[in-house]
Amino acid sequence: MHKHMVRIGLLATLNIAAAHAAEPLELDGVGISRDVPCNGHDVNITGNGNHIRLTGDCGAVSVYGSQHRVTLDSAENLGVSGIDNQVVAKGHVGGLVVDTSDNRVEATIKAATPPARVQVDGAEQVLQLKLESAVEMEINGADHQLDWSGEEPAISTSGVGHRIERRS
Repeated sequence: MHKHMVRIGLLATLNIAAAHAAEPLELDGVGISRDVPCNGHDVNITGNGNHIRLTGDCGAVSVYGSQHRVTLDSAENLGVSGIDNQVVAKGHVGGLVVDTSDNRVEATIKAATPPARVQVDGAEQVLQLKLESAVEMEINGADHQLDWSGEEPAISTSGVGHRIERRS
């Protein structure tokens, strides 16, 4: 009986630890500056004017709010929503969604299982992308600027005033 109770206690502890490990890292504030190791976690950045450096491999990274400056090593997926955010991914990003307006993103897109998906909505987004796998892009809205290099993507567009150019 005692061994059975110890096993149940151990399993409960492992389940709690697994649930805790699955929780995203929440980085919320105004004007904070932090270096944060991802350790495979999803990360949510919210607020205004934060300077965040994410190190290591991240799960899904979501940037909400305005005037954030974010650098990251790599992420399974990256979402940027808000106004005047700047995000630089130094390694690979598996997929990308950018919306609202005036966001700037630099990233290398490489899906674990191609094709990678890139979706851009809103207005006046500026993206510099290096494509290292098959990519499907959907560009909607107004006045987006996309400079890309690497593999030829499949691109669909709607809206007005987009500038989409291949860099060498």
